[in-house]
Amino acid sequence: MTPGGVVNQAFVLNYPFPKDRRVLIGTRMWEFVQGDLDDLRPVEINQLYIHHIAGSVVLGNGAENVRQSEEDAAFSLPLGMLSGDDNDRMIFHVIDLRETGDQWLECLECRCPDGEGSYLGIGGSGGELSDDEDEIEEGAGGVSCCYNCTDLLTPTIDYRMRYNVTYTELSEIEEPVEPLIMISADVAPTIDRYIEWDVPMWQNMPEEHALPGNPKVQVLERVGTLRELFGGFFPGAVYTGNDLLEVHRCIGHLHIAGLGTGNDLLEVHRCIGHLHIAGLGMWLYDAITGDLLCHNDVKYGDDPAADKGFLKTVTVTNYDPPLQILSDREVRLVTHYDAEILHTGVMGLIFLMVAEKDMAVGPVEAALTADVCLAPRCDVAAVLPNGGCRDALPDSILCSFGGVCSCDDLLAIKDTVGGCGGVYMSSFGNVSVASLCAEHCGCGEDILEESVLEQIEQQTEDNCHYAGEKCTRYLSNVYACAQPWAKGSEEFNDSVMAILAQNGEEMALEGTKIGDPSLHRFDTKPLTKSDVRSCDPKDYPEKSEATGVNSNTVKKNSFHPFYLFPVVVVGIIVGLGLYSHSRRKKQKIDAVAKSGSSEADKDEEVI
Repeated sequence: MTPGGVVNQAFVLNYPFPKDRRVLIGTRMWEFVQGDLDDLRPVEINQLYIHHIAGSVVLGNGAENVRQSEEDAAFSLPLGMLSGDDNDRMIFHVIDLRETGDQWLECLECRCPDGEGSYLGIGGSGGELSDDEDEIEEGAGGVSCCYNCTDLLTPTIDYRMRYNVTYTELSEIEEPVEPLIMISADVAPTIDRYIEWDVPMWQNMPEEHALPGNPKVQVLERVGTLRELFGGFFPGAVYTGNDLLEVHRCIGHLHIAGLGTGNDLLEVHRCIGHLHIAGLGMWLYDAITGDLLCHNDVKYGDDPAADKGFLKTVTVTNYDPPLQILSDREVRLVTHYDAEILHTGVMGLIFLMVAEKDMAVGPVEAALTADVCLAPRCDVAAVLPNGGCRDALPDSILCSFGGVCSCDDLLAIKDTVGGCGGVYMSSFGNVSVASLCAEHCGCGEDILEESVLEQIEQQTEDNCHYAGEKCTRYLSNVYACAQPWAKGSEEFNDSVMAILAQNGEEMALEGTKIGDPSLHRFDTKPLTKSDVRSCDPKDYPEKSEATGVNSNTVKKNSFHPFYLFPVVVVGIIVGLGLYSHSRRKKQKIDAVAKSGSSEADKDEEVI
């Protein structure tokens, strides 16, 4: 990197965990180093500032996590974090502060410069520069203005991340592991921001944001239920999981995974938060009782040669016994920032580490390739439990993250173009409306196919987050239902059967790849149709009575005309040939008869 240089991009790291199985993650510590490979030296944060990192090869958030292990401290078994759901890529946003002099803070806070290159004394995080380069509109600054802080091209330094990772094989643990994941909340929406916001100088700060008794401290407060505040991978999403949260630890920064609907009880085992320079602390309260649930305190460095003035630590709060709380309990998230001077692009993120409550995971469930076989019969209700045509929107990320859960609402928002035949447009890509609202949009042929495939993908995700019997049974059932003359497949609607026949085998084989797709990038021997053997019939006993299925999916006849199509075509051709032959014969007979009749008439006239 050059002096004042900025890097903000994704990198592929050496993945330190096995790629064919999950393992129990131990401790992940990291730091940046410089120098020759045989003489690497740690880099201090006042030289290379880590604005943030994102990913799970190592666990961390920013400068406050360098050479720290508290966030990743092991839990008592059977609780633990498992590998397998994250890829080998991480995003690094780092800033080389060499030669920035007295403007090191403006540089690392990504202040927007004017036309002359001088940092502006205002900010706003995430907006656009006005036509006049000497002015900036509200909403500018932060990451959107993060580019090189100097024009220097030399001297350059090669920085490397050095990290140590430990893990334990599940076969070495006496009991199955109960996996933990993370959910997050962002305080920025309280002032209509997302992730980033600016702290104005206290004289310019709205009165309602000033700390009573100390107007030089900015206070932001966001109130809502845990379900409303905490979401999945993106802060601000709506939690859609279990009703009772059990908190085991509280930390401070960004690292999260999504939650679907789950059991009645949810255990939250850790709370994590992230703040930037000038952050004074973060608190999570019970809004009803006022009880403190989690406090993320801060520590700043005092070594002029290494970290003076830099946020060095965000503390971790542990709970023993775990804190239990209803997900519909109203809570209050509070951040304090020093407002003596302007600060731009700051953050206030808090994370709860929760029990996934899907299943306990042992060596069998830890495999990242599931087994599949050809089941002796096709179970219609198991393949498509909601029928062939259904609205997938309530189960989608758009509902859980964006709060758009009805098709009428989806079709009404401005980002939806083209109605049922159109798309919902977002910065993450366009999504077909039909794939989300198949039933609402009338279940036409194209819509039906999208709905069926989406359901199989969703059911595969639900049943095959981990390997094991549940996953194998579902994939084997999908594979069986794609076979001609499969026993039980007569219950499918003909159109649905055609879709399954065309896609089922491939989807079942693809479903055997568990975990993040990147872990299967270099599979040496992917599963093929020739590898699929018949299942043991004893594992698939006959059902005593037929299972009811949605009427728009089922047809109670005894065969599938789809599979008789070639026979029907041949029959039609043969039938047309016979008909044509018969017709020509009849025409010939009629012609002879007519000729005979004409001759008789002539004779009659002569007589």
